[in-house]
Amino acid sequence: MSALAAAAAAAGATANEVRQATTFTMVHREELDRLKRNVDQLNKDFQRQQKRCKFVKSMLESKKVDLIRTGESDGTFASAFMTFCVYPRCFLSPEDSLFCAQFIKVLHSMKLQGFSTIELIDNIVNAATGSLYCMTEDEAGNLAIFLNEIWKTVNSWRYNNDAFSSELKGSPGSKLSKAYAEANNIGDHSVKDGITHDDFKAIYTQWHSKIGVSSIGCLASSEYMHTRAALIVLSRIVLVYPTQPKVGDKILKSLSSLQSEDNPRPDIRATAQGYHSQLTKARDEGMWKEENIAVTRARQEKEKAKAEERKKNLALQHENMKKETEAITREIGDGDRYGRDRRDDRSRPDDRGRAWGADPRAHQQRGPPMNVSAPVFTPKVGAQRELGFADRREHDRRGGHERDVYVPPNRRDGPVTRRQEDGRGERRKRSRSPERGDDSEHQQSKRSRGEWAPPRRSARR
Repeated sequence: MSALAAAAAAAGATANEVRQATTFTMVHREELDRLKRNVDQLNKDFQRQQKRCKFVKSMLESKKVDLIRTGESDGTFASAFMTFCVYPRCFLSPEDSLFCAQFIKVLHSMKLQGFSTIELIDNIVNAATGSLYCMTEDEAGNLAIFLNEIWKTVNSWRYNNDAFSSELKGSPGSKLSKAYAEANNIGDHSVKDGITHDDFKAIYTQWHSKIGVSSIGCLASSEYMHTRAALIVLSRIVLVYPTQPKVGDKILKSLSSLQSEDNPRPDIRATAQGYHSQLTKARDEGMWKEENIAVTRARQEKEKAKAEERKKNLALQHENMKKETEAITREIGDGDRYGRDRRDDRSRPDDRGRAWGADPRAHQQRGPPMNVSAPVFTPKVGAQRELGFADRREHDRRGGHERDVYVPPNRRDGPVTRRQEDGRGERRKRSRSPERGDDSEHQQSKRSRGEWAPPRRSARR
């Protein structure tokens, strides 16, 4: 509650609004009960899922001898597993793509005889690069999730010797078939004992180049879906790919044409600009791990010089704008006609050389006020003030009622009313009608002379 009160107070809420925001009502109690039920249900589901995972892993461990009957890597298992198990499922949904990647990692950690992880990843790279030209946006997003999980492990084996030694070296997944070893110019030791770290570096470079060539081809394609699919995949694996500066520079160069204003597709232009920013940030943070230190320092110095040049240009532009503003001000004046108040600078004289407040027009005698009967404040010596009226006696005689009175400056015999100016005399007193039966001839004569007064009414019983 204290956090809610602080948030409401920081937002500028009143005390009542803060009180309402922090009051624990029945609605809040129902919401809290619902969240507690959800937490309990999620804990139960998590425990049930853990039991299921342990059961599946134990079952695989018990049957791992019979999973691959050949018992050795002959080059056929990797392509068949990719074609019939991984490829059809990794495009269905994000969950399926993530499951495929995790299932491959589990099979590799089980050290199945005949399960060549290197050849399987090679088939994955070949399938992914070919699929970029024939997939939808959803399929591209699912493929990006799958590649991101696989490429994390591949990067750790490539740039971390300890991870390679503990996870891949000497395992059945590091052994190659004879055909694959001959096709990639790798010695016979890879068939019997598995590949070395240097061999894996060479294979990694081939995979990296294949993905780069396919991606750059899609970015340069005139087909909308080719470019769109490549941007989706590359933007989602930007934290793990590319890691080699040669391919990264080519990708950045291919993005320049997509970011220009001449591109008729605004969605492609916006996506390309976003990916360019992500790729540049990843490069500056050291994601391009194979970049030479000298090249990195040279690029940083170049970027620093560009930043300094931009800063100088901005300062020069600001100075020029200031000079233009001063020139325009001298040419057209201080802008009194445009509503600017020149009294802010009272030390400067006006156009005629007079100090501010010395204009005689400001001290001329003004005409009568709009409401001539309004009270006038006349300051006296000290803090005492009294109200002055045009005719105090007339004001007291009428019981303090206002009247339209104006005293000309050259008249000394008191105020002149509008009725006196019109020649109609003073206003007659208003009388009310008498009671029925009291309107006699004598009373009528008295009423005509203004001496009649109505009789008192008797109290009704």
